[in-house]
Amino acid sequence: MTDKERIQYRLLSEPDFIDLKRFDYSIAEALARYPDGLPDRLIAQGLGISEDEVAAIYLKVVRDLRSLMMVDEEKDD
Repeated sequence: MTDKERIQYRLLSEPDFIDLKRFDYSIAEALARYPDGLPDRLIAQGLGISEDEVAAIYLKVVRDLRSLMMVDEEKDD
């Protein structure tokens, strides 16, 4: 198993794992340092994806939540 495969396996199987050594590979540790949420740059590094991918995932989640809540995107008051 390559390092990249090992990281992907841990990302998918360990709920607290992120690929950031400075936070001891722990989401909890990262959130202790950034209680209001990590910057997109660190999220991307921790997940092994680009910042553009982080933004796309965020927008998809927001759209899905709006749909489930039956919130019209046109009326963004």
